[in-house]
Amino acid sequence: MRPLQLGAMACAAALAILAGWWLVDEQTPADSPATVVATSAATAPGAVAPAAQPNGDARPAPDAMLNPSLILIFESALAEAQATGKVAFMAVAPGLLAKRLPAELVSRAMGLLERYVDMQETMQALPPPDTGDAASLHKTIEARAAVRRTYFTPEEIEGLFGDEIRQDLLMADKMALARNTGLTPEQREAAAQRSEEALLTPEQREQRRGFTAQVDVQRQTDAMDARGASPQERFAERSATYGYDTARQLEALDQENKDWSSRLDQYANAPPEQQAHLREMLFNERERLRLAGALALRASRATPSGQAPSPSGAGQTPGRSPS
Repeated sequence: MRPLQLGAMACAAALAILAGWWLVDEQTPADSPATVVATSAATAPGAVAPAAQPNGDARPAPDAMLNPSLILIFESALAEAQATGKVAFMAVAPGLLAKRLPAELVSRAMGLLERYVDMQETMQALPPPDTGDAASLHKTIEARAAVRRTYFTPEEIEGLFGDEIRQDLLMADKMALARNTGLTPEQREAAAQRSEEALLTPEQREQRRGFTAQVDVQRQTDAMDARGASPQERFAERSATYGYDTARQLEALDQENKDWSSRLDQYANAPPEQQAHLREMLFNERERLRLAGALALRASRATPSGQAPSPSGAGQTPGRSPS
């Protein structure tokens, strides 16, 4: 369901973009800059195995199906379907879920998926928060929470979206602290640390540190792009900052991104009657799943003169972190 797919992803990412650090690729590979620079980055957000209950604890174990990973499966199915509406998507959804889930879970997942689609359609109608406005961000978080309660039970919300909710709240806290002129830098940092420890698990805090390193890499790359740094200059600067081995891996990723951007150019500029053939010829299965989103992002970042964005932006290799 292409329009819904893109809208849902944009809605889910809106708060993350405002904060500037919680923009996570759920399939970041082991050799991405985030991992290269901060090797402690681990699994995708929320995909943390639940802690074992102590002996004698009578509380029921968490529902294993109510996990953020299920949302990633739903988004993957939406991307693959490329359907034009809910009815068309739900007709093919059982087969798509069967490729991703054990057979005994598909029926229940279908019920959750239908509600997820309805929820995302409702959330698309919500106004986005004002950039840099902590009060507006809090208002958006509350509105999204109200929508979730319409479609899911408290248990389902906690299992599927709990991590996302806590990350959003942390963003709002950090934004408010950043604009609190009554605090010293030391007080602001201490308050941010308390908020992070209260809202995030140790694993998520480690993931955040990995992403912070990734953001630093991207900022450095953007600065080098802006001044037209040569490959030799890029390698020397990265090597001085992150070490020789990391600089080599980032150099290789630069080339991958350049290749990806070139293939996107070839596909996007081809006549419509040739694009189906080029889609199969130029992109592998995983890249094809991300092609529509990459082109939409590319178009949204086009310069006023109509030029395509740089490889470090919308031309980024699918599933790879920015170089």
